[in-house]
Amino acid sequence: MSKAIAINEDQLFTDFGKLSKERKKEVADFIAYLKVKEEVEATKEILRDKDLLQSIMRGDEDFK
Repeated sequence: MSKAIAINEDQLFTDFGKLSKERKKEVADFIAYLKVKEEVEATKEILRDKDLLQSIMRGDEDFK
């Protein structure tokens, strides 16, 4: 079960600013990984919904 997590963005950016250049690169790489992971999960969710997928495919055919 997921719990709400409070994120202090100001503190996050302050802490990020204090990291070495190498660590900032690691953070950037991890963020890029998480972004792709979310996109893949969203795509998988759409593909599992057969009605939505058929609707998208019909729309694509209409567009052509």
